[in-house]
Amino acid sequence: MAEQAERAEGEQAEAGRDEHRRAPEVSPEVARREIEIEASPEEVFEALVTEQGRERWLDEPSREVHIEVVEAPSRLVWWWVGEDEPATRVEFEIVAVPAGARVVVTERAPAFPIASLAASFSLVAA
Repeated sequence: MAEQAERAEGEQAEAGRDEHRRAPEVSPEVARREIEIEASPEEVFEALVTEQGRERWLDEPSREVHIEVVEAPSRLVWWWVGEDEPATRVEFEIVAVPAGARVVVTERAPAFPIASLAASFSLVAA
């Protein structure tokens, strides 16, 4: 029993050391990525929160962004939608690290398929 506890502690310590090298989490509903950037958390936040910054940083000019949460300079949440794509919720967590900033991005599809539900009903003329 003690050996199992020691092994679990060792695995947790190893996971903590390799946190910045974690593989992306991807499922049909969730995509999670993280990256370290040689910039301050404030600079990264400014690049995300302003339209000019997003245009320079993100290659998604046709997507419409609706900001939901602003907690400068550590967290930003928005919904975005493309012409032929469903809306998704994107959360940015920005953490100071010795080399600059770690950015954790989690994108989620809505849990309730509103578009599918709407498409399944035919419109009724009044």
